[in-house]
Amino acid sequence: MLKPTLILMACLASGSVPATEKQPMFGNHDFAQLKFLEGRWKGTAPDGSAFYEQYDFPTPAQMRSRRFSDAGFVQSTDSSTVALKGGVVTSQWGKFTWQASELSAGKACFEPVNAPSSFCWQRHDADTVHVTQRWQDEQGVPQEYVVPLQRL
Repeated sequence: MLKPTLILMACLASGSVPATEKQPMFGNHDFAQLKFLEGRWKGTAPDGSAFYEQYDFPTPAQMRSRRFSDAGFVQSTDSSTVALKGGVVTSQWGKFTWQASELSAGKACFEPVNAPSSFCWQRHDADTVHVTQRWQDEQGVPQEYVVPLQRL
């Protein structure tokens, strides 16, 4: 998964935040809603630097996200997956895991299973996706950050 915002997540304190609600069951049609992410994107990290991501579907039940250091898209620097299995859509990035809580036209939201935050991809327009990440700081105060992605 976009490593929704890998840079931001790497800065967050690690820890498990269990999903508090029962996870919905999804099917192939629901998983296909993620197709709005397919393609190449340029993102702006929290520190203002540019990053490049590509989303593709190696199988109808798996989406792969790969990050690249430049717009050449030659050598990936990181990757993650989103997969449908047994009605559950799981996002995996390194040791972190999330489960989908919503999949709809132009929107996909994930809650932490073993991760420091939740995140949503949401289509803003045909060429823009916003990745919103939510977490709580050390004092328990809700935090939010939006990372814009522009289609290339």
